[in-house]
Amino acid sequence: MPAEVVTEAEQVPRRARYLVPRGLPRRGEIIAACVVLVVLAHVLFAQLTIILAVAFYLITKVTRWRVSWLTVPVVAAVAWTAAVGPRAAAAGFADGPAQVARYLGASGQQVSHLLHFTAGFAGMDRWLPRQLPLAIITGAGEAALASWLSWLHTDERNLPPARPGLIVAARRAVTVRAIRAGAVVTRDGGCLGVEAGSGTRVALAWSEAAGGISVCGSAEQDVLTTSFQLVHAAVRRRKPVLALDLTSDPDLPARLAAVCAEAGAPLQVFGPACYEPFRYGDPAWRASLITAMLSWEGPGRQYRRSCVAYLEDVFELLDAAPGDPRVPVLDEVIHLLNPTAMRARMEYVPAAYPRRAALAERTRVSMSLIHAEPATTAQLTRQLRELRASDLGRWLRPSSQGPPGSATEIDLGRAVTERAVVLFRLGGPDQRAASAAMLTRLICEDLLAAGAALSGIGVDGDGLVWLPECGSLPRRAVTDLIARGPGTGLPVLAVTTFPQVAADLAELTNVVVAHRMTDPAAVGQLAAVAGTSPDPPLGAGEFLLAVKDPPRLVPRAQLVRARISAPRPAAASGHRALDTAQHWEGA
Repeated sequence: MPAEVVTEAEQVPRRARYLVPRGLPRRGEIIAACVVLVVLAHVLFAQLTIILAVAFYLITKVTRWRVSWLTVPVVAAVAWTAAVGPRAAAAGFADGPAQVARYLGASGQQVSHLLHFTAGFAGMDRWLPRQLPLAIITGAGEAALASWLSWLHTDERNLPPARPGLIVAARRAVTVRAIRAGAVVTRDGGCLGVEAGSGTRVALAWSEAAGGISVCGSAEQDVLTTSFQLVHAAVRRRKPVLALDLTSDPDLPARLAAVCAEAGAPLQVFGPACYEPFRYGDPAWRASLITAMLSWEGPGRQYRRSCVAYLEDVFELLDAAPGDPRVPVLDEVIHLLNPTAMRARMEYVPAAYPRRAALAERTRVSMSLIHAEPATTAQLTRQLRELRASDLGRWLRPSSQGPPGSATEIDLGRAVTERAVVLFRLGGPDQRAASAAMLTRLICEDLLAAGAALSGIGVDGDGLVWLPECGSLPRRAVTDLIARGPGTGLPVLAVTTFPQVAADLAELTNVVVAHRMTDPAAVGQLAAVAGTSPDPPLGAGEFLLAVKDPPRLVPRAQLVRARISAPRPAAASGHRALDTAQHWEGA
């Protein structure tokens, strides 16, 4: 659905207008004659005025200061006039022109005096300096008029941006210094940077962020820095943050740890922290987690429904006859995918179990199905074994460093309740793409379940789901997370450097933060969503901020990085854990 951002920037850019119509016959000659008359009048009667007007106009053009800077010399001239006395200043301003007028108008000498008009400027060294106080005022006024005419005669999009004045520059310097020192928290949101023109800070309110935030740009460092500013502010406000990172940014864990330590927020990082979302809960839900994280492309996808039913029986069997709590659930599942193991486990179900007869019948049917069609669970077994054998899969187990439910085990629902920060690092050159993809789908499904649980009891999560490089995530999972964010209090902060993903996210989220992009089509799409013009393009470190509800637009702002007091390892080359384009489009 197209965005509807109603701002002044949506209006058609102002076109140049001319006081003398361009189609007027002999327009050039008329303008030249007017200019000659104006210059001649100044040379005869306002010599200092034209010199000062030209100087003020050139300064305005060269420095690109706003015309308001002319108030400085005007105020100084007014003070000078008050000091010498208004009458004395007016007399000094009029003495020279009066002398020239008397000389040129002398009775019977007009022709002779016109040919020798320089004699009318006799004694200029005495009366010309006396014009200065009022000449400054009139010269500033004429320079302002000339600047207005230049603005009127130029198309709006061709106007060069104005440079900040002294007050704006001072305010900008103070704001930049404060943000760099770590002042990223505002009264009701987080600070991203400063406006290019006014120097005021650019902040985003949490109420605006509730509908989702997309941060995009061609430079990965810029988009990650911008999104981290909001994460930093959220952690400082003790909001729960759930991050799923598929980049290989080596600085991220240390920076996040420093922010959490400063705010006193608990931090859990997947590996060394363990993660087993399918140990507890309804068997049908746990079976859906397993099937959601697997890939069902290619041969074997016709067995998906049968695998779901079989997994439901497996999880109910694990509840009825639990094994060693130190054994990972996935290992138990892989073991029970063997019908012989399932039959043996069924014998340990207590006779007092209320559903023993029904469970025995269901397991009998499942075992007969596998015996008749061994290929039913072949793909399921293969993928689960590969996942457990991977570097990431070894953390899908109970914690060996603490009791069940301790801080060394990640539980997304508990993390929201305890207002903790959870980081899943799945990207990097050492990670297998298939394993990272499976674990990514599992975490997204668990995030959706955590949000649904909050929504079911009417509790606002008051947190943030951070997805650095969300183009490597399943598209359906991302769109579901964004859609459910307002109802659960877990809005999504989606980050991407891929043009098509950026355009899609801009349509889905309430807030768009766009850095410079090299893809012209993406620039046009983002400009249309934001309700602004793609020209002139954003520079390095610049971004635009567009909020759809309530409508707000900052067309050009400068990113300011907050310093984080944490050791940073050497930067590594970027690496994608997944084939982003295929994953985003095909999921």
